[in-house]
Amino acid sequence: MGRHILIFSLLFTSLLWAQQGPKLSINIADEKVNITSEEQRSGITNYSPGDTILYILTSKNVGDALMTNPVITDPVPAGVSYVENSDEGLDSEVVFSINGGKTYETWPLYYSVRNSRGIIVRKKASADLVTHIRWNIQANLEAGESHIAKFMVVVNP
Repeated sequence: MGRHILIFSLLFTSLLWAQQGPKLSINIADEKVNITSEEQRSGITNYSPGDTILYILTSKNVGDALMTNPVITDPVPAGVSYVENSDEGLDSEVVFSINGGKTYETWPLYYSVRNSRGIIVRKKASADLVTHIRWNIQANLEAGESHIAKFMVVVNP
């Protein structure tokens, strides 16, 4: 009986060990691009309509195995609008959603609407319609490696 428990324990422990694998940790930082000298001096940042904010997403493989082609998705926060062509990410295909993250496409995005005559027409989406940004990273992340992605938004009126 004791031998069976020992074998089961070893098997269970090795299954747990094998399940460690890759794990992605994401840290999101924001910086006001047009910070005033008063804000710099005081250390207190105020956000007003028209201010630009840079978001920096640092993704790190905190697991113990290779992560193949990770995908990072970030919703555009409420009260701000994406700044067209402000996205960055080394070795990444960047795609966007204008429908709450249901579908993603490369820029420029298009959507269909019915006009006043009932005819469905295709329109180019403006940057303020972007709800989510996704980085399809075209590289692998070794254990301990990081990837940085960025985008900017402007505070809505």
